[in-house]
Amino acid sequence: LIGIEKLHHAMDLGRGVLLIGAHVGSFDALRAASTLRPDVTVRVVLDAEHSPALSAILRQLNPRIAAGIINPRKDGTAVALEIGTALNQGALVTMLADRGRPGNVTACVDFLGGPAEFPTAPWQIAAALHVPIVLCVGLYRGGNRYDLHFEIVAEQLQIDRKERQKQLRVVIQDFANRLADLLRVAPYNWFNFYDFWNDRPPGDDQPDARSSPTARG
Repeated sequence: LIGIEKLHHAMDLGRGVLLIGAHVGSFDALRAASTLRPDVTVRVVLDAEHSPALSAILRQLNPRIAAGIINPRKDGTAVALEIGTALNQGALVTMLADRGRPGNVTACVDFLGGPAEFPTAPWQIAAALHVPIVLCVGLYRGGNRYDLHFEIVAEQLQIDRKERQKQLRVVIQDFANRLADLLRVAPYNWFNFYDFWNDRPPGDDQPDARSSPTARG
């Protein structure tokens, strides 16, 4: 366990925690988070219809977590309210922040040397609800060994409405950099069945073309 004390610190702030993950490594990180603090509820934002295999794995790892899945296919406002309710109750709410659903608002940042789109919704939700954000990744290291990484991204994300796009791009670039560092350590842990790179340079965001507020799991 790497950085578990940081997760405990975020949880002890008493505002719930938004656990940000990616299509990297294993869902065992979620099971570990739930067993370390059995008094805390873990809720997962996951598109079960799009990712039936992940849903099945999650049911095997922890049926309690699987039963509390938040479906991002619902209306965006309904999803945000469900996430907000869970966080207000002190839950750990986890979502994957490296891919956007069709129609999502995205920001274009540098990722492993090329421009890539990342959804803005997780960060907007965290800023609106004033909750700490913790990066959570479980890297498979061979045999029965996993390295579970927990890093505090922000204890309370501040987004100024007038500078929203610029500030979102900064925090998402930081997330992309952290993710790239982990992938350089364990590149075979990346489930890269997705076209990350595009022709638009970082900073050339087009929010009007991507309008849904929810993130994909």
